[in-house]
Amino acid sequence: MKNLIVLIVFLLIVVSGVSQNPNDLITSELEQIKNHSNLVGFGVAIVNKDSIVYAKGFGFSNKELKTQYTTTTVQPIASISKTLLGMALMKAQELGLLQLDDAVNTYLPFKIYNPKFKDKHITIRQLANHTSSILDSEYYNRIYVFKEKIPRFYKHLPENIQPNVKEDIHRFNNNKMIPAARFIKNQYSTAGKWFTPENFSSNSPGTSYKYSNMGANIAAYIIEIVSGDSYTDFLQKHILNPLQMDDSGWHSKSNPLENMSTLYWYGYPIPNYEFITYGDGGFMTNIEDFSKFLSAVIKGYSGEQNVIQASSYEKMLKDPSDNDFKKNMFWTIDHEKIGHSGNDPGVISHAYFMKKNKRGIIVFVNSSETENDMQSVREIYRALLTYSDQLE
Repeated sequence: MKNLIVLIVFLLIVVSGVSQNPNDLITSELEQIKNHSNLVGFGVAIVNKDSIVYAKGFGFSNKELKTQYTTTTVQPIASISKTLLGMALMKAQELGLLQLDDAVNTYLPFKIYNPKFKDKHITIRQLANHTSSILDSEYYNRIYVFKEKIPRFYKHLPENIQPNVKEDIHRFNNNKMIPAARFIKNQYSTAGKWFTPENFSSNSPGTSYKYSNMGANIAAYIIEIVSGDSYTDFLQKHILNPLQMDDSGWHSKSNPLENMSTLYWYGYPIPNYEFITYGDGGFMTNIEDFSKFLSAVIKGYSGEQNVIQASSYEKMLKDPSDNDFKKNMFWTIDHEKIGHSGNDPGVISHAYFMKKNKRGIIVFVNSSETENDMQSVREIYRALLTYSDQLE
């Protein structure tokens, strides 16, 4: 009898283990995180160099309409957009259109230099490594241009944050679309109407790290100049089309993207918005499309040529030249992982791959500035990381 009981217990354990495969376990854990968070919706993926090994959407892409967030839901990915810019620069160099160590003034129709170091050239590589000494100015938040007025939902927020949110909404509602080149010139050319030496660091170009969105926008503008294409067309031709990222790009009247998520800021839905700039953010994609991109990069990191040459991947993804520098060709690189994260109104995003096991993790969220939002995203990321080795 005793042996029979032991056998039954053993069989129950075996059956339980069979039924609880890694896919079910990770789905269950992510559903629990979603149910205990204030995130409206999110999509996730785990990828290797060849394919997606796990992908799923959770919550809503539109809470009011009860539309589910799926792996094909399209949303902006904020500063992860810069990873495509890094690849675009490598492609431009392969095509002989530029060299990364060229001075930016070799190509720009107006001159940009740090007025505190007039004899020091700013190079394209410095833009890509965030060591150019170019700072985001007080005008940077003018990049967000909303298609409709943002409602005055700040009235329903806690009193301690109402003034700041009210100021942000007022600013965003008054932003106007202007050409990216003019936006750059206005801030960083001595002839620009917003120019001030304070738009530049007190450190010489190339000597210190300071994250710069506008440095990315200058790099994207240089690609336009040397290629004769718009930056978005260059990306479409050389990256998106080869990878068959058919549901990705920059949303506009001329390029309407389908299946777009509503974005939720402080818990409230906000209208769609476009960017004056394009190198630093605003790229729209979904879990399935971006998984193709990250898999291609992992393959390149493994020494395989695809969209760009294997040697270009090696240069793009090598460790920064100095421990104090956190980026190389717009990619965040540390001893464990390579990738990028992002944050914009209604957007939180993470996309990294592990150097050791070459597994990539993607998290796209359609909500920001809600209670414990970043903690929830970190929990999602950790859950994916925990199971990444167990999935085939």
